[in-house]
Amino acid sequence: MAEWQARRLRPTARLVTVLVWIVVAVLVLLTLGTTAGRGRGPATKAFTAAVVPAAADTASAGRVALLTEVRRELVTMRDSSYQHKTDVDSGEGEYNFDCSGFIDYALGHSRPAALKALPVTTSTRPLAKDFEHHFRAVGAGSANGPWRPVGAVSEVRPGAVIAWLKPADVKSRNTGHVVVVLDTPVRNSARADEWLVKVADSTASRHAQDSRDADTDGLGTGTIGLSVDGAGHPVGYYWRGGVSTVLKHTEISMAEPR
Repeated sequence: MAEWQARRLRPTARLVTVLVWIVVAVLVLLTLGTTAGRGRGPATKAFTAAVVPAAADTASAGRVALLTEVRRELVTMRDSSYQHKTDVDSGEGEYNFDCSGFIDYALGHSRPAALKALPVTTSTRPLAKDFEHHFRAVGAGSANGPWRPVGAVSEVRPGAVIAWLKPADVKSRNTGHVVVVLDTPVRNSARADEWLVKVADSTASRHAQDSRDADTDGLGTGTIGLSVDGAGHPVGYYWRGGVSTVLKHTEISMAEPR
């Protein structure tokens, strides 16, 4: 009798085992389904992220083009000197110009429409003060075209242009200074109001972390410091970012070519 009952119970046990495995399988499928559903979130974000830069790249094509030209000059440069007359032989890697001459030349070979939009006041080409005045007008909405204004230093991106007027206490024949941004600005942990900006420019005076030797000038790279107000707008500069102890207050404007 016990053997018979055992034989009858074996199918029941097998049935229970099958039911248990079915439940386990259902739970696994539900778990996989939930995980897959969660996975679509990041996948969608990844797709969106892949699309957004494409749109952003279209909007920032001008600064990307300028940045590419600047990097080309830095790579191909064999000799450079700071002078007010622009004299360039790119085939030989010779780049001789001042700060505005450098930007004029780079724009002419990357974004000629942006160069053409700049005013020419006291020279035969745009000077640093012309850049600053035009960027300020663009920011105020009284000028438009192939330049997009940048208000806060935190919004500056590589390929943007920063221009400032000569401070009142600086004795120089220059009207100011103009640079191209190479990297996204970062805050100086030692000075709360200062942003450190790596730039490319042509200058006779070296910046912090400068690529130029102590006895050379002209085209090169270095780090400047921009002091900002409560809204993040630049109100002065440290020529050697993070190093200079004297802040030069002046008018500073920023923009990027479209």
